[in-house]
Amino acid sequence: MRAHVTALGSAVGLSVLAYLLLTGLSGDQGQVALLVVVWTIALIGLNLIQGLGGYPNLAHAAFFGGGAYLAAVLLDTGLPMTVAALLAVAGVMAAGLVVALVFSRTRGQYFAIGTMFFTAVATLVFTNAADLTGGPNGRPVALGYSLEATVVLLAASVGVGLALFHWASVSRFGDRLRAIRADEDLAQHVGVPTSRVKLLAMVCSAGAAAWAGVLFGQYNGVVAPSQFTFGQSFLMFVALGLGGAGRLLGPAVGAAVVIGLTQLLTLGPGVSQIVLGVLFILVTLLAPEGVLGGVSALARRVRAARTGRADRSVRGEGAVA
Repeated sequence: MRAHVTALGSAVGLSVLAYLLLTGLSGDQGQVALLVVVWTIALIGLNLIQGLGGYPNLAHAAFFGGGAYLAAVLLDTGLPMTVAALLAVAGVMAAGLVVALVFSRTRGQYFAIGTMFFTAVATLVFTNAADLTGGPNGRPVALGYSLEATVVLLAASVGVGLALFHWASVSRFGDRLRAIRADEDLAQHVGVPTSRVKLLAMVCSAGAAAWAGVLFGQYNGVVAPSQFTFGQSFLMFVALGLGGAGRLLGPAVGAAVVIGLTQLLTLGPGVSQIVLGVLFILVTLLAPEGVLGGVSALARRVRAARTGRADRSVRGEGAVA
């Protein structure tokens, strides 16, 4: 019960923080805040398939861009924004189902390579289907929601997404995903429907990315292929690993670290990416479970050290007595 209360409190707290950042910052800082919030929403979905299930999905930026572009195109046909958004998310979830079916027999790096190729194809479509996407320069997005409504939806999506992830992680679905991550063959042998579980995780993951893309387009006002490349998918993969894959707050921490480094550091072209790569290597070596995992391990060591000192002090007092 305490874990549920803590998780829900964290979800509400981050939702409020997201709203304060989006309304309190402007200019370059406001753009950074937007990207951190949007990436947090998208990474919550990635945390299902990659964090709990252990499948490195490099198609996430394609799903992210698909939601943004589909919503923009459907909105221009005269559909209400809510209908356009729901259809966009549904369309991307269908694409996620196809990707999962095509690569369902692959694992590990082979699954990553397959999803990487899907992102490459999606980027080509975003770039060359100029009549729909605007081509390399992108396309403007019509205002379907007011800016105030979009900010509220962004902030609320962070809290709702975290709450849903917590619910999924403590459910049988989450247990099955962790079993797949630990040993997929054994999980299948003991009766876990691994194929269905992976399909569901991939579809839900794609839906979260698409919804993040819809809101990104509404707030940003323009979408372009350069925002949804393989490089962005890889950065999302890195962000989740840095924050702590499978952990509730891993998406928020990872998004803040990656966006902070790539957007705020002005060390010259490519230097921030080099710094990010070095940081990722260091975290992987020193804290394989990410920043949050490292903090948790450090806290356990501190508590153990304090307990040990207290025990030695008690034994010493007893000996003196």
